[in-house]
Amino acid sequence: MFPFTTRTFPTTIKFIRDTVKKYADKYPNSIYPEPVLIPPKKPWNDILSQNGYPMFSKQVSVLINRIRNAKTKNSVVKWCFGIDKDKTSTSKYKLSESRLFLLDNRMILGWKELIEKDEELKQYFPKYDEYYFVSEKCCDYVKGGLKHDRHPSFIGVMAEESEMRKKSWIKSGCNIFGSLNKKSRPLSIWNSNDVWQYARDNKLEINPAYNFDPSIDIDKQELRFERLGCTSCPFGSLPESKIIERLEKNLGHENYHEVITDKKYMNRFEKLKEYYPHLYDAQIIKTGMYKIIIDMDVPIRNDETYMKLYHLRREQINKWYENKRENVLRVMAQLENINDYKHKGESYVWEFTNENFEDSAINFDIKKYSLKEIKDIRKEEQEFYNTYVKPIKCKTKND
Repeated sequence: MFPFTTRTFPTTIKFIRDTVKKYADKYPNSIYPEPVLIPPKKPWNDILSQNGYPMFSKQVSVLINRIRNAKTKNSVVKWCFGIDKDKTSTSKYKLSESRLFLLDNRMILGWKELIEKDEELKQYFPKYDEYYFVSEKCCDYVKGGLKHDRHPSFIGVMAEESEMRKKSWIKSGCNIFGSLNKKSRPLSIWNSNDVWQYARDNKLEINPAYNFDPSIDIDKQELRFERLGCTSCPFGSLPESKIIERLEKNLGHENYHEVITDKKYMNRFEKLKEYYPHLYDAQIIKTGMYKIIIDMDVPIRNDETYMKLYHLRREQINKWYENKRENVLRVMAQLENINDYKHKGESYVWEFTNENFEDSAINFDIKKYSLKEIKDIRKEEQEFYNTYVKPIKCKTKND
């Protein structure tokens, strides 16, 4: 069985089918079953709008989702401010201050004021007035048929690809026998250059989406894509974009913010627009994924309309931090009553104590709050939630 998902590049689907057919023809006495194309458990747009958009990484997406849906105050204090019950700092759990604006309901709905006044933006970007969730759950729905397959399997992941994969390899090694899901990860200790060198030395056929040229030295390759997972996945795209940014600055490019022509310095979304414009339009623009990518601070420089919105949104975010003291208070007030804990009763309603507000002021290096400020902001945010947020959230299911 060769299962793969529909959320991948068209060339990948063709490459898998052609490869299986090639070996089936070469070894007619062997058994080569047809590859199985697994669709998502439900439509892609429903996954994003109902269960959440992936953002930054799985760990960060989990953290944001848990903060916004926490059932206890201690959890929010720990995850949002990095403080345990004993006031010991736990940066391992702390949400970065640069991402704090993502907890503000007003900012999540703030796209409307940016786009609605501009006819060009309004025509280009759909879903601009929709509330969006953040979670890691898209993988469960897109890869569910693969993820829960209990057949022993070989997986081509490498420890260098993410912190999570590195920790998994340290814990379990290349081969996992003890769990129900037995698997082997023989490439765990390899890096990308090892893989490409092996492919070159052994003259392996490569998915054309990579644009790998076996006649060129490994360190001079200009790959079209570094990874061929889900075509619109943003996980890992921010560090990738920052590396490209540093490279360009070191090269002294004068027109840094102009549309780039050197494919070597394009990020994954710029390449998606360049090589698969129909996928870019369907999966980045039409789904509302552009909001996630902009909020991650990832440019798409070969899309002028996107860059126009990108700069407007970054200005809006900068202004949010200029008024950080009031906005931290707003976030705290919103987290207290964010969704009435799925209507499970008054026992689930809680509020921060005065001591918690003092701790947050110290944590964010801002002036302490007065009781009147706290009371007024609580009232404002409850009204905002009931008027603008709750009606939208009742239409969706963030499970």
